[in-house]
Amino acid sequence: MEAMDTLKPEIERLFAAKEARRHRLAALPFPEKVRAVVRLQEMAAPVLRARGRRVRVWTLNDRAA
Repeated sequence: MEAMDTLKPEIERLFAAKEARRHRLAALPFPEKVRAVVRLQEMAAPVLRARGRRVRVWTLNDRAA
């Protein structure tokens, strides 16, 4: 029972950090959210290609407005 008692604060801390990260990501401007999706696509593409999937990563036109 003692191990569970020491684990609970750590789990609560992890959930709080996860919620804080979600709030930070939600507060990002739309262009930053799109850049994050493209980064995820770039990270996943090699794995998917190795599995024989055809992958197309979005290209961004990073012009300053």
